[in-house]
Amino acid sequence: MSEFSYLDQMQEKDLPWVLALEQRSYDFPWSLQGFENSLEQGLNYLFYSAQGDKLGYCCLLPVLDEVQILNVCVAPEYQKKGVAKKALKSLLAKLQESVYQIVLLEVRCSNTPAIKLYQSLGFRQNGLRKDYYRAHCWDNSQQCLIENKEDAILMVLSL
Repeated sequence: MSEFSYLDQMQEKDLPWVLALEQRSYDFPWSLQGFENSLEQGLNYLFYSAQGDKLGYCCLLPVLDEVQILNVCVAPEYQKKGVAKKALKSLLAKLQESVYQIVLLEVRCSNTPAIKLYQSLGFRQNGLRKDYYRAHCWDNSQQCLIENKEDAILMVLSL
């Protein structure tokens, strides 16, 4: 079993792996251009095991003394094993050692596991963005009926 061991900066050479994971993890994945823009503008990290296996990634956007978490993804085979919590704790510790004072994020209202994870790390709800995320509306046979919208919970953590 691979568990989280360390963070390392995401680089351009990591993008094929990151994009492939993004595409198999989300109904509405980021594009390659989205990740390229994030590399230019943000702080981006890969999550690694002690053996050097890539477990996931996180993209952040720093603005003055704030950091917004834009995207967190753990490979499906490593989910529900504490990888996200350990990686985010490590990331928050790194941010505490810097100039940043506040960490912000949005999370889908339906993403109960992520909401609980963020709350366990000290994030608190700070608002709601109506119709923020694209979503599918499914029928009983798992056929997509229409594209819909889903609200986002705004969360904040003071470092």
